[in-house]
Amino acid sequence: MNNGIRNVLGAAGGLAAYAFLVEPLWLETTRPRIHVRGLHPKLEGFRIALLTDMHAGAGTPLSLIRRACRRAMAERPHLIALTGDFAADDAPDFGGVIGAMEGLRAPYGVYAVPGNHDYIVGIETWRRQIAGHPVIRDLTNDARMLDVEGARFCVAGVDDYSQGHPAMDALPPPDQRDFTLLLAHDPDQAERAKRSYDQVDLIVSGHTHAGQVRLPWVGALRNPAERPDLYEEGLRRRPWTQVYTSRGVGTVHIPVRFLCRPEVAVLELTGGPRPPRNT
Repeated sequence: MNNGIRNVLGAAGGLAAYAFLVEPLWLETTRPRIHVRGLHPKLEGFRIALLTDMHAGAGTPLSLIRRACRRAMAERPHLIALTGDFAADDAPDFGGVIGAMEGLRAPYGVYAVPGNHDYIVGIETWRRQIAGHPVIRDLTNDARMLDVEGARFCVAGVDDYSQGHPAMDALPPPDQRDFTLLLAHDPDQAERAKRSYDQVDLIVSGHTHAGQVRLPWVGALRNPAERPDLYEEGLRRRPWTQVYTSRGVGTVHIPVRFLCRPEVAVLELTGGPRPPRNT
């Protein structure tokens, strides 16, 4: 074997080791600012921690989920959103991952909706075990009104887009809400939230994992979203709402990540103008 082939094989082995052993455990905390026109002044600086796609199991150790929760808590969020896919498909239940999130607390609550893989593990088990948690609240097809120093903050959630029966009937009328946050596992839910009655200001989601493996100049090798042209990762502004899609904490199918680190997102609301592009 000549040196050239040996070097190529060595580089390939190093990249594989990085993608399987390093990056899946290399958490990144992101702090996107969400610019909301007409935001109530009392919601300026309101922080929403987003944890999603834990997929707790052989590919995602509980230690990673505990670290993700500590990262989120270190940001002192006002509210925490958990948007589905809590456990790996072969998990017996959700006890391990829910226990790993026992330290989550926020002044305005910790809320959860299920994802498509939670249906595979067992959605009735998910509902029962979430209901037994002292802090996490199941927000499936439900909404709650929060008083944030006089600002009327509506936090709502929907069932999984593909496996469940998502509905937004629980939303109060728009004139009773100053801001509406929607938890939806799948960002494609945004395409169903167009009616004027919905008036959702921000949707937080996961599901795509941003592909888990991304290549330079190519992007994600696989994106399960129905609209992969719109929803891959990060913030997407639509005429009727904004959608933030997290890369998630865990991995699915294959425990690999490349140029796509696991994410703890802490979104900060602001009424300030968006910065100009290309700056």
